Amino acid sequence: MGEIMTQKTLSFWQKRLPETQQLILALALLLLVVVSISVVSYRFFWQQKESQLAWSETELLTRSSSAFSRQVGYIKKNTLLLRNSVKDRLKLYAELSDDYDWKTAIANEFRLFAATSELISQVRWMSADGMELVRVNAQSGVVSRVPEAQLQNKQNRPYIKQASIRPDDVYVSPLDLNIDNGEVVWPFQPTVRGVLRISGRDSGFLVVNYNLADMFDQLKQLNNDLVHLEVLDQQGGWIMSDDQSLEWGHVLRPTEEGVRMSSRFSDVWQSILSEEMDLKRHWGQGRLWSFMRFYLDEEDSLQPREVPFIYLVAHSEPTEFARWHLKLTLSIVLLAGIVYLLLAWWCWRHLQTQFTSRRLLKQLKREKRQTDQANQKLHDMNKRLVELQDELVETSKLSSLGMMVSGLAHDIYTPLGGVKLALSSGRQLIDKPDVLPENIERVGVSLSIAEKNLNRALEVVSGFKRIASDRAIQDVQSFVFNDVLDDLLFTYQPRLKKRPKVMVMSECPERIEMQGYPGVMSQIIQNLLDNALEYAFHENEAGQIRITAHQVGTDLELVVQDDGFGIASEIIGTVFDPFKTTGRDRQHNGLGLYLVHQWVYKLMKGRLNLESELGVGTRFHINIPLHIEK
Repeated sequence: MGEIMTQKTLSFWQKRLPETQQLILALALLLLVVVSISVVSYRFFWQQKESQLAWSETELLTRSSSAFSRQVGYIKKNTLLLRNSVKDRLKLYAELSDDYDWKTAIANEFRLFAATSELISQVRWMSADGMELVRVNAQSGVVSRVPEAQLQNKQNRPYIKQASIRPDDVYVSPLDLNIDNGEVVWPFQPTVRGVLRISGRDSGFLVVNYNLADMFDQLKQLNNDLVHLEVLDQQGGWIMSDDQSLEWGHVLRPTEEGVRMSSRFSDVWQSILSEEMDLKRHWGQGRLWSFMRFYLDEEDSLQPREVPFIYLVAHSEPTEFARWHLKLTLSIVLLAGIVYLLLAWWCWRHLQTQFTSRRLLKQLKREKRQTDQANQKLHDMNKRLVELQDELVETSKLSSLGMMVSGLAHDIYTPLGGVKLALSSGRQLIDKPDVLPENIERVGVSLSIAEKNLNRALEVVSGFKRIASDRAIQDVQSFVFNDVLDDLLFTYQPRLKKRPKVMVMSECPERIEMQGYPGVMSQIIQNLLDNALEYAFHENEAGQIRITAHQVGTDLELVVQDDGFGIASEIIGTVFDPFKTTGRDRQHNGLGLYLVHQWVYKLMKGRLNLESELGVGTRFHINIPLHIEK
């Protein structure tokens, strides 16, 4: 159809434009298409590159955050371990005499502790007012105690204030440079402090400085030609950068312009501050930025107070990205030019054949009209076929009732014949001139027999009436499943008498109340019984058909199974297709199981499962909701 519309458009312009103008118009449209495809291709490869960069940056951030998490866990664990050792020392001091040199003992404990890890740069014991009482420095493997004359008061340091409100909890301080006596320690020591408040007789603070310089060197090794890692403090100052002149610039040169992310890359910084997310991305300054907030104490971050954190920032290398971008642009332009030249040549050839195509188009129009007429006839025939199919479905329902009626006729005729015979016998006895007492007794017996036969006939008629009434009513109504099953099996007995060797057994131990379509439910069971009687056994062969029903939650679970022939695997997938039957010679229309399938799924909103094995039997497993909305 699209090709026909194209032919119509070209023919329209061919009648009104010279060939040169037709060619110019076609080439212009072709150029527009090639440019559009080129733009789409460019965006596709751009997105692929962006995804690649995003994945690389995410991996870099994940590895970096894992490294920080391990270090923080190590810091808290070691600080708690030292706390326990110090408590034992203080307890021992309390038990000894007053001349016991507890500071020397604790200093020795600090020396042993500091020698256990290269990360530890200082271990201090401070009084409750922030005065250093014992301090041990560790650098390059050399551990030494600081003389008391050089000890300082740190009561105004933020980590002392924060630790004061965290009893028995390790406070992890913000990441900053180690400053001693007002001077930044050189070489730089990026430091995190584990601070723990200890209560008791000699209350105070245990402070351990951890030098993370080696860890930052390891993080720099994670950089590659495509992506680089940077670390920022809470105010956007660089802690680690691929430009070493920016590292700690906010501490060393606080008044200098461009030493913070907020002044050098303001748009990126605004994106970082825009919202709370585990991972965010931003395009800016010719590169892709990925960043995440990392809390130095992840456990503490769950508490409703301010927790120190840093920003982990990964970004693509702008030079490499610009080189890739140039290569992509040139490749797409070159390829688009080649494609355009080839298509332009094809377009020129195509225009040369348009006159011939116009003649063929006229012929195609005639054939199309003929095809449309044929399609309309086919549509009408299909509509009629659907109507006939619906009529056949209704006929099938009436046929099943008719077969039931023909079977019930004998059951009704037999008791009514007995009634007639009993009444006739009673009439003869009463009409005799000499009515003897024994004759009156015999009349009473005849009337009892007549009453019994009439009740039997009424039961048959009543059962059939309920089935016919249920199948005639198409609305949702409340009913008891057990009554529907009993009525069907009762009215089905005449047909079963023709197959005396086939036993039909039902098992429905509980009273199951439902809201739905009782007539359809009865028809489903009858169709499955009919199918089993017709196809599962030979004419005089013995067999069993078992019907079981249970309430499972809010569903009715109905199982109809037989121990007959079973269904061949090659046709089991088509048994629910309309008009599919192997009993065409016995006047079967192939709609029985099709209707069961339609009723279960579309009308009853249930499920139907078929299992069959040759020589073993067939099993229909049906689940239907107990309550269907009106």
